[in-house]
Amino acid sequence: MSANNTHKISLLPQHLADQIAAGEVVERPAAVVKELLENALDSGANQIEILIEEGGEKSIIVRDNGCGIKKQQLILAVSRHATSKIHSLEGLSAVATLGFRGEALASISSVSRFNITSRYQEEKNAWSLQAEGGGGWSDLIPSAHPIGTTVTVKDLFFNTPARKKFLKTVRAEFGQISQLVKRVMLSRPNIAIKLVHNGKITNQVHIADDEVSLKNRLKQLMGTPFVAQSFTIDLSAQDIKVSGWLALPTFNRSQSDMQYIFVNGRIVRDKLLSYAVKQAYADVLYHGRQPAYLLFLDIPLNLVDVNVHPAKYEVRFANGRWVYDFLRRSIREEVAKPVGNFVPPPPNKIANQPNLVAKSAYILNRQDANSLPQQDYQASMQFQYQQQSTPQQHDGVAEETENYPASTTPILGFAKAQIKGVFILAENQHGLVLVDMHAAHERIIYERMKTQWQQSRLISQPLLVPVVVALEASQVTTFLSYETHFTKLGFAGETFGPEQLKITAVPALLAKTDIVKLVNDMLADFAIVGSSELVEQKINNILSTMSCHGSIRANRKMSIAEMDSLLRDMEITDASNQCNHGRPTWVQLSMEQLDALFMRGK
Repeated sequence: MSANNTHKISLLPQHLADQIAAGEVVERPAAVVKELLENALDSGANQIEILIEEGGEKSIIVRDNGCGIKKQQLILAVSRHATSKIHSLEGLSAVATLGFRGEALASISSVSRFNITSRYQEEKNAWSLQAEGGGGWSDLIPSAHPIGTTVTVKDLFFNTPARKKFLKTVRAEFGQISQLVKRVMLSRPNIAIKLVHNGKITNQVHIADDEVSLKNRLKQLMGTPFVAQSFTIDLSAQDIKVSGWLALPTFNRSQSDMQYIFVNGRIVRDKLLSYAVKQAYADVLYHGRQPAYLLFLDIPLNLVDVNVHPAKYEVRFANGRWVYDFLRRSIREEVAKPVGNFVPPPPNKIANQPNLVAKSAYILNRQDANSLPQQDYQASMQFQYQQQSTPQQHDGVAEETENYPASTTPILGFAKAQIKGVFILAENQHGLVLVDMHAAHERIIYERMKTQWQQSRLISQPLLVPVVVALEASQVTTFLSYETHFTKLGFAGETFGPEQLKITAVPALLAKTDIVKLVNDMLADFAIVGSSELVEQKINNILSTMSCHGSIRANRKMSIAEMDSLLRDMEITDASNQCNHGRPTWVQLSMEQLDALFMRGK
């Protein structure tokens, strides 16, 4: 090493080191708000106020009514690596609080004009501390302040102009803050939060401590359509639990702007979790659309590593595959439940009123097509609805039979008529049901074919000419790690040189697909989640096409008995609220909605 002084190693001044470290924590005003909000939440506050000026560049004030900070610990609170939240390595492996690094306040104060005022819950006076230039601090000053803490951050990045020039417009920076605060509002219904920008309240929520107030708060944050077209989920397995709200597949988005996942109350951005939910919706969502959801995942603290990134948005699971499987399976089972468990969204331009549908249905005895051999299955569907019986109806009322008490109407009611050979009109106890008969029958056939395929899968077909796939070394390693999985999925292959793979057999239904692309995509899936659903997806795509060709065609005249049999099958078929392409198969018009169309009662 040269003896030149320009290469001399020396310690950085503390304030400069703090400014450099601040770059990892304080990248923009929203990051400041996040850190201060997390401290407020950890303090036990149930009322938080956030005051922003000029997108946060001019001023950020976060005020809470938490437990406050003791006078003698206030100067320690703003010191780097000082925290009350962990005290040992064991504590780091089971972090229960949002903050724990002990560097946020020191980082923020190093790049702003910073003041903190706090009153501890057991002390009579509040105390204030002001940051001074060069990394110093003022003496403690007695202040008038209720129990809790107020942090004031002014002129962000005033002493680091290189950072300041990367800030975006006031609107863009405040947009980031607004989205962050919204996520906190969603995650903590037991806390009242107010957001003010340039003196104007932009969002405010009150404590939600019962079902009605919780639903109203959710409407405010997620919108009335989401609440009207979503359902709650609360499932657990062993030590893991998922709860929250899932939108019906028919309520979907063009982008992922209504997808929120919290792990142990912490806002996270995790590709594994998002991918699990996406796969759960894959078979019921229209192509290219995104699901909407608000989910809370509770996992034992010692099985989640939150010490991955300074911003604490990322987490790492001790058993990611276990978490992925649980989330995907739980959500898939919920969104694919039969008609009796869901209510379809109201048609567009119709008053959005809750649809009241019974929670169970009486089901006709019917021929079970699941047990039919593959070669006879589709042919049988052509005659299925001619071979089934239904209660006779007179003046819209079903006669009492062994299957239907006279006082009970099934979920989708009884068929009344067919429109243009496309739609079925039925009457249930709430009003009118309109069914797309081709879409509904297509889903019924598709679900039965999937069941049959799963019972006699995965037939492998040898290739006349093996396919050689060029790979990177990391992909070859992935293949060797999951070779048994490939075999179970109907593939046969072996390494062919250091960066090649020779495929000699594939699943029979996929023999004509692009093998090279399929293998590459599967390896990418295995690298992410330790498994691949691509084969299942491609097989499902084939079965979907087959079921489309085997379902009732448009303009086919159906008898009342045939239509009723179709309705009964819909009521017990998974995912029958949507066709194979994600479109709705039926809608409910209540008597109130029908009256509104004709202005009855006005």
